[in-house]
Amino acid sequence: MLPMRPICSWLALGSLAISAQATAQQHLSFVTCPVAQDTGDRSDVCFFVVHAGVRYGVALPIDWGKPQLGHKLLVEGVVDDSAQECGGVRIDGRASVMPELSLECSEIAPATPDILALKLGRRPGITDEQRAMILADPSRSLQIMRLPALPVPKVALGRTETIYFPFERDRASGPDAMKLLELARLAKSTPGTTISVRAFRGATLLDNGEVLTEREDMARLRGEKIAGILIGLGAAEGSIKLEVIDDVAKPTGKADWQSRRAELRVSASR
Repeated sequence: MLPMRPICSWLALGSLAISAQATAQQHLSFVTCPVAQDTGDRSDVCFFVVHAGVRYGVALPIDWGKPQLGHKLLVEGVVDDSAQECGGVRIDGRASVMPELSLECSEIAPATPDILALKLGRRPGITDEQRAMILADPSRSLQIMRLPALPVPKVALGRTETIYFPFERDRASGPDAMKLLELARLAKSTPGTTISVRAFRGATLLDNGEVLTEREDMARLRGEKIAGILIGLGAAEGSIKLEVIDDVAKPTGKADWQSRRAELRVSASR
């Protein structure tokens, strides 16, 4: 359980979330401070943001890293009003931890009866089998719980695979990193293949009209990181053809996170 600290009045949060409503399939794009929600002694904290009077729960894709106090969060996605996350409306999309320090982002919301009633469980994300094991033997909760393995992605010769990145990051997420592994295996097992890598940088149009554009060398950093990983996984250095796209596509405010990407294709020799 997190220690209590003086913060702004969270009693008004409930009324904020009720007085304003989120529209299903509405596109959102904004930067704000994430708030850590104390959930009691049964589970880890979860994170939420408040935007235009609505409380949104923040769930990041696997291995993108959790929101962090001390850093703002770029939130991009579509409203899913059929589900909840951390006591708020769920957003399907991406959230990127901004690299700059923002020490004002330090608020922790105390656990309330409404939050405790959510029954978030002892550890979010564990399976029912693991939860039952802990209930049968509480000492098991002290052990590292292994989450179910991610499915192995299917890759094929001549097919373009896309990898997405958080804002101004050159590190791919867990599932995308597995794509790299499978592409390297495919290239290694197929004589004479070439691997084309096209790396991009992106820009995001925020709801307030501001445009966030990634640094000028971001595409190159992503491409070189991917090439280095592929070579480390066994791909021949001369088989990689890297193309860096420095031009930035005009953002629209709808799924702009898809512009932060790299496209990879393993091709057989002719």
